[in-house]
Amino acid sequence: MHYIRLLRPPKLSSSQHRMQAELVFTITTDLGDSFLFPEAPIDLVVTAHVYSPSGTSIQELSQHGKLQWTPGRRVAKPVYELPPTVVNAMMSGHAVELCVSPESSFSADGFYSILTSANDQHSHIGGRGLVMPVQVTLNGPDADDDISTRKIRLNANNEFPKYLEIEEEIGESIARHIWDAGVVALSAVAATYKFPQLESSQHPCMQTLRRMFDTSESGMNILELGCGVGILGTGLCAVYPRDRAADCTILMTDLDEAEGRAQANIALLKHNHSGSQLGNATILYENLNWEHGRQGRFGPEVQRRRWDLVLLSDCTYNVDVLPALVGTLSALHDANVQQARATDGDTNAFATRVFLATKPRHASETALFGMMESEGWRTLETQILPLPVLGAEPESVEMYLFEKV
Repeated sequence: MHYIRLLRPPKLSSSQHRMQAELVFTITTDLGDSFLFPEAPIDLVVTAHVYSPSGTSIQELSQHGKLQWTPGRRVAKPVYELPPTVVNAMMSGHAVELCVSPESSFSADGFYSILTSANDQHSHIGGRGLVMPVQVTLNGPDADDDISTRKIRLNANNEFPKYLEIEEEIGESIARHIWDAGVVALSAVAATYKFPQLESSQHPCMQTLRRMFDTSESGMNILELGCGVGILGTGLCAVYPRDRAADCTILMTDLDEAEGRAQANIALLKHNHSGSQLGNATILYENLNWEHGRQGRFGPEVQRRRWDLVLLSDCTYNVDVLPALVGTLSALHDANVQQARATDGDTNAFATRVFLATKPRHASETALFGMMESEGWRTLETQILPLPVLGAEPESVEMYLFEKV
């Protein structure tokens, strides 16, 4: 998958009652290591969205066919004159947002489009590869020069749209951005409820996860490791079914440098009321260093609960941290067992499950599986979703469900 990524905040200039906006963006893979190189030019669309008390209006700034991403291109710097209605809205203090997206057939704008692309077994090279749009706020109470937003549609096109919004940091750094495995894994898990007819939703891996959610009588406790900007945890919170008899608690964790953006996306989720409208889950954040975790040193929120499911995505690309990761998973299981005995007097074995999603990037990552096996983790399910890439060889996202008793 490719992502439209702003390299700097939009630049506004005005003269003689006219206002212009200059954008600087690129289109790359999730790690920014490869530019989009399509077989044929792809039309891009720039729109202005005005949010006012009277409603939302959308105006297209780019003329059809005038803005294209061509083979070999590395950066685009379009300049647009803002229509008077947009300028007036900005002067009135209303929120104004610009969106840069590919033409609709190439847009990774929702769970359904992402999964139907991934499920297309007959894709030729780049045949169903997608590009994720980006949004940036020009004006309004939520405007931030350093932030852009991804909006991913949660439901079907024939329903009133509901979105998950995730903030990223503008610039060339790959940190504090969403990556492929998190996007695809969330899409697959959410689709078990939103799009149960899809092939990916009927896979035993997804069906096992759904049974865990559906049959929990005392509430689900879900812990995410290495949450990054928080797409997997906040997304699961947004789509967790409201009709579950028991509530769900999701605790996202990462290193302290990730806390600011993760907390901001939790706040954005709550501000948008996505959790209360679409789900029945509580979401929290706590810092967790795996070097501490492997020693059984956890914060108060981690210690407070037994964790039915541990989530992680895009966390296995750095093989140097795999021993600390696996050690943390085993220490969490040990803590689960101890808490079960202390609170319930349960002397039976407690089963801890881990859902891991990864986009394989190099062969050394497979060392994880030997480490997991040596620590007593067994693989319950494996699901692999193809991930077509425009202008390049197809990739895949692999999802695993592990268990330790």
